[in-house]
Amino acid sequence: MQIAKKEMKPGVVVLELSGPLQMGVECKQLELAMDQLISDKQTRVVIDLSNVTKLDSGGLGKLVNCFSRLKTAGGAMRLSGVTGMMEGVLKLTHADRFLKTYPTAIEAAESFSDSAQSSAS
Repeated sequence: MQIAKKEMKPGVVVLELSGPLQMGVECKQLELAMDQLISDKQTRVVIDLSNVTKLDSGGLGKLVNCFSRLKTAGGAMRLSGVTGMMEGVLKLTHADRFLKTYPTAIEAAESFSDSAQSSAS
């Protein structure tokens, strides 16, 4: 699995995941990336799943774990690019009740409440 880190807007980091997010090495990669963000005080995070090819229970568990660790650190997490099977898994496990999802990383980044500037007039 590949993880690309981008800053979408000041104070909001996007982690673009590509490949499978499953139990084992991939979950550890995501955990280490999250550790780094939290230690850097970057606690508003969008996880872009649009290029994730597979999500298993370990991957879902790691997403929930990242969500709770960010929340404990005073931050928040959004998901973007959730489609098809992943969307079904989130609904089935009721994780969609607290893991907010958005169609794109840009929309997810814009959803963070301190964005006072609105593109609508």
